[in-house]
Amino acid sequence: MSLKFIKVAALVGSSISFGGNFYISAFAIPAMLSPCSYKAEGQGVVLPAKVLQMQWQHVYDTGKRFFPLLIVGTSALYLYLAYNVPAEARPLYLLAACCGVSIVPYTLAVMMPNIKRIQGEIKEEDTQVGLRLRDDIKTWSRMNCGRAVLLGVAFLAGAWAAVDSS
Repeated sequence: MSLKFIKVAALVGSSISFGGNFYISAFAIPAMLSPCSYKAEGQGVVLPAKVLQMQWQHVYDTGKRFFPLLIVGTSALYLYLAYNVPAEARPLYLLAACCGVSIVPYTLAVMMPNIKRIQGEIKEEDTQVGLRLRDDIKTWSRMNCGRAVLLGVAFLAGAWAAVDSS
């Protein structure tokens, strides 16, 4: 298989994973947290906590099914490139692979307590429960930006290495 094809596949995979993670935090979650309708006085009506939790869970589950396989595959391609290109490009491909795979321990160590709080059972519709849930989802969104940064660095390192080793 051509190294050029592998470079393109790795760059496409890492750009999709970076863009998807960034999109979730920058656009999907803020849209979910915005008021869903407006009263005449200009006051927003927010989603009930249970509905908000179900929407977040759907976004989370969709990402959990799609991104890990894509990121592991992309990181494997970067590792393959690191061992099959000239020595000067190896550090950048290794950086790309490490940044991609590093979202797994980041998710488990940093994000998991927050994820468990969001997934906790909502027994009654209470303003305090809704506010806590919204705050937890905002926190998750900021932490997810951390994953997007790692994936962005992976993409940039891979792109730099691909350009340099061409």
